[in-house]
This record gives sequence, C-alpha cells and structure tokens, in this order.
Amino acid sequence: MEVVEIPRRLSPFSVRIPCSSQNLICLWMMLALIGLQLPLQAIAAQTSGGVPYVVDIRCATVEPAHLENLLREVSQTAQKKDDPPQSLALLKRCAEGDLPAMQKVLRSFGFFRGTVHLAIAPDESKSHATKGVEAKLVSDRQKDTDPEPPSKKPVTVRFEVDPGPRFIFSQLSIRLAEDAPADTLSPPSPAEAGIADNAPYTASKVVEAGAFILTHYKENGYPFPKIAHRDVIADFATNVVQVDFQAVPGARAQFGVIRVDGLERLDPKYVYELIPWKEGEPYDIRLINKARRTLFDTNLFGVVEFNNPGKVDNKGQLPITVQLKERAPHTIRLGLEYTTDYGPGIKGSWTHRNIFGMAEKLTVKAVLNSKTRTAAIRFDKPMFLDMDNTFISQGILDDETTDAYDSMSADVSTILKRQFTKTFRAGGGLGFRFARVKHESDDQYSTYHLFYIPLTANLNTRKDLLNPVQGYHLSLRMATYQDCSNEDIRFFRYLLSGSTYYNFNSGDWVVLAGRAAFGQIFGINHDEMPADLRFYAGGGGSIRGYAYQLAGPLQGDTPLGGLSVLEFSLELRFKITESIGLVPFLDGGTAFLDRVPDFGGQDILYGAGLGLRYYTGIGPIRLDVATPLRKREGVDSDYQIYVSIGQSF
Repeated sequence: MEVVEIPRRLSPFSVRIPCSSQNLICLWMMLALIGLQLPLQAIAAQTSGGVPYVVDIRCATVEPAHLENLLREVSQTAQKKDDPPQSLALLKRCAEGDLPAMQKVLRSFGFFRGTVHLAIAPDESKSHATKGVEAKLVSDRQKDTDPEPPSKKPVTVRFEVDPGPRFIFSQLSIRLAEDAPADTLSPPSPAEAGIADNAPYTASKVVEAGAFILTHYKENGYPFPKIAHRDVIADFATNVVQVDFQAVPGARAQFGVIRVDGLERLDPKYVYELIPWKEGEPYDIRLINKARRTLFDTNLFGVVEFNNPGKVDNKGQLPITVQLKERAPHTIRLGLEYTTDYGPGIKGSWTHRNIFGMAEKLTVKAVLNSKTRTAAIRFDKPMFLDMDNTFISQGILDDETTDAYDSMSADVSTILKRQFTKTFRAGGGLGFRFARVKHESDDQYSTYHLFYIPLTANLNTRKDLLNPVQGYHLSLRMATYQDCSNEDIRFFRYLLSGSTYYNFNSGDWVVLAGRAAFGQIFGINHDEMPADLRFYAGGGGSIRGYAYQLAGPLQGDTPLGGLSVLEFSLELRFKITESIGLVPFLDGGTAFLDRVPDFGGQDILYGAGLGLRYYTGIGPIRLDVATPLRKREGVDSDYQIYVSIGQSF
C-alpha cells in the first residue's frame, strides 16, 4: 500500500507563441511585427551562443488524450527552448530536472508504476556526434560532462514515457464523522461526487469529490462543513486506489440578520430588494452566490463581499454582513472609428448613476461622422413597480445624409422591460417620431408624424458583449406605426436577429461565430414607406465589402431600400498570441423590394475578407478588410475597411 499525494490541479495545456507586439502603437504595424517575430527569435537563439535543441516526448499510451500535452507543459526544457542553455551539461541538468514533475503527472492519472527515460542525442548527420546519455528517474545522476563544444545544429532531448498499467478506483466510501448528530444530513454517494468503482484513477477527481461534499452541505443548511480525513491509498498488489472521505458537516443554520455596510449615496433599500433570501430561511450558499452576481451586474459596486462571524449563534442563525464599495457615479467614454463608407467618426457617452438613490441612471450619447449626426438621452429606472421591471424613457435627435436619403428626425419613447429569467427579458411601450425625409431619387421632402407601439424580446446567454466566445443571442424588435396626419400611412415592421458562438477549447483561442437576421414590413407599399425606415443592407455591421446601404436594389447608384431583408455572417476567430488574433469571414444577404423575398429576381450578395484583432482590457480593437465577391461596375469599390472597438457581432 502507498498513500497517494494529491497534486494541485494542472492547468489546461495550450500553445502560446511569444510575440513582441504587445506595445504596438499603430494597428498596421501588427502584421509586420508578427512576420518578423519568428526570424528575430531564431537570430537571438543563434547569437546567444546557446545549444539549439528540440524536445521529443514519446508516450506509450494515448489515454488520456491530453497526457502528452501536460507532460510538455510541466517540462522546463520544452518551455525554455527559445532561450537555450550555454552548454550540453546545462541542457542535461535542465532536462533531468523535468523528470520528477513528469512522474508527478503520471501519478496524478493513476500511472504509479510509470517510468520516464531521458536521452540527449546530437544530430546524427555529424560525424563527431556525441553518444547519447540516458537517465532514469530512479537511477543515480551521472557526473555532468560536456565532452565537445555545443553543436550549431539542434540536438534532440527525448523523453521516453512508459506509463505502465493505470490504476482504477476501488473500495470508495464517504461517511460522516462518528460524533455527528443522528439527524445530520447524509453525505452524497461516491458516484454522486464523481468517482465510481473501476473508473480510471485521476487525482483531480478526488479533489473535485472533496469539493462536491462540502458544497453538498453548504447548499443544504450547513455553512461550515469540513473534510476530517481524506485517505487515498494505492495498492500495488492489485493496481487499485482506495479512497475514503470522512465529513464533518458542522452546525445546521438559518440565515440570520442581514446588514449592509459601505453605502454612501445608494439607499440600502435597493440592496435589500436584491437579496434573494429572507431571515429564517435555511442557509444555502447558492443564494449568496446569486446575490453576489446580481449586485455586481448592477455596475454600481466595485467591491461586493459577504461576511459572517464564522459560527452559528445560539438561535441557530448565521448573521450576514454585505460589505459594499460604490463605484464613482460618473462614467465618460470616448471612441474613434473609421470605415471606408462612413469615413472617420467619433462617438462618446456620459453616464450618471444613482441619481435619486435607487440606482436610477441617466445616459447621454453622441455619434458624429460624415453621414450621421446623432444625439440621444436615456433615463433608466430599475425596480419600477416590481423588482424585475425597468422603466426606460429616451429621446433621440438624428440627422442623416446617406446615399439613399436625407433625414432629420426626433424620436421620443417610453418602454417598460421585465426580466423574466436570468437570460430572457421582454418589454413594450409607446413612442412618437417626427421626421422630414427626402429620398435621393426625389427632390421633395416628406413629413411624417408617426405614433408607434414598440415591442422587444431578448434571449441572451453571452458572458462578454464586446468579445463573446460562447452562448447565443436572439433578439426580436417590432412596432406598429400610424401617421397621425395621414391615416393611410400605417405599417408593421419587425426584425429578428440572432448570433451564436462555438468555442473549440476551454479558452478563447479558436471561436466559430455565426449571425443571421431577417425582417419584413407589412401594410404599406414600397413607394409610400418612409425611406429612413426601410430595410437596407451593406456596411460594417451588415454585409462587409459593400458600402453602407448599397447591398440591395438600386436605381442607378442610389439605394432604394426594401420591405424585407436577409443577412448572415460566418467568422472563424483564432488568436496568434494573447493579444493578437486573425478573423477570416464571409458575409451575405440583401434587401428585397417586396415584403416576401424574391430569391429568383434578386441575387444574394456576398462579401469576404480578413480581420485583425488587438485584444485589450476594454475589448478587442477590430480592423476588417473586405471585398465584394460580386462587384458591380460603377457602384462597388474593390475593398472596404472597418476599424472600431468590439467584435463585429
């Protein structure tokens, strides 16, 4: 029998190519520096006088699939090959230092009989090649020698790994301490904790089982459980590992008095409304975690902590203190962007949080470029009539000069949104829009006084809006419009859009992203429809490669817009380094003159291109270059350029 040491969990393996482009000043320099990086590293290795080498790890088993990757990750020899040692002796010493770490990896997967052999072999093409030396973990280390000067050709550092038989779990038990009260909650079974008889041994499974036992009690009224004993014994006679847990749940408790500390401007009532439990309810760590997420998601606090005295009082209750630190009430954002069709642009916002003490928010935004001048003000009132309701009132002034129309408009609306679940919300309200619009094919302005009823619905499981790597987003926006001065102008307009993301690994190194949108307008013919509310396609947020509004029906070179629209995009986002990524993409779609798309009469337009991403703490900086796959003479340019912050979708 042998008592097994449970090592710390090994981090997932990933290949990261060092790059010196962290301090780029201009985006166009990134690609050049990436191209120069590898040659510069090679030159550095040659001029440093070190011994160039390659690392070859050969494992006699293919299960588990990532074992060889983990062995490479713990190898300092593999990690430091771009900074080679100055002699074969130092290289050998470094490689021998990897053997204990590799043995620990083998043991963590149940290969307790495994061995690792080391061989250092100079290039066999050299006539004066030195004889390779082998070292076994259990053997005595030979005296460091360096019989010949280092070769300019790389030597091979080879690790031959023979894992041997893999031990399995057997005789598993999770039991209560002997002095536990008779009414104490029973512990979970080993299978519930994630370990089962005859399953291949993994040290991480033992660690996870211990955490599961503690969580089991913390979710069921026991705030201070402990693992009194955790015995993990490897039996070399039978190739099995015996695991025995002894749990001490501690005292059962109810939630006690809740106290909120640290507030300066915010009314404590707002925080109490967000606490998902009441005094006297059974203790459940899940409710504390939910409260922590909810408070952070308000963006009102920089610090959120839940503290307790560390013991249950004589009433069987655990008092909770919510320690908070409010963020500064004001936020100012300023951004620059550039697209070929818009030209340079600037956008900014100013936000005042917690105006009246109950997390009310006032936001002022502005966008300015060659085609659009927009100013907007918005007021958000959370917990309106109900904890899950938010009342929103906003006003927008818009002045647009596009290839399709000239428009000046003022829009005011109010909407009540309700958060039905963590990921789904919907709302409805009232609005009024005044607009003077002139289509470029007509020299006369038309005036509209549109009363409308907006309805929205959103299903969003994404974690990061600027750089989503998993989850999906579905959005439905629709409204019924009626012109107050012309009863013949009434219509219903909707747009359904969605995006999804598939992450190929545990990080964000390779992500496949897809987007689609479809919309229609009912109740009005094309010519009577206000030009600024028709559907258009083309541009940086639509079909890249085609200029803004130009991916649709035209009269000469003037966009007509349509009563329906279809768009879709596909991107493969992969990182080269922690801060640099490339994104090949394909966009497609068009606007249709009729409300029912005529796929036979109108062609789908496609644009393709390559994007560069520079990942920063505030989100990725995006540079996309796209070309139309079907270029229309006299209308489309050879390419379009888009620069902004955040992924395209």
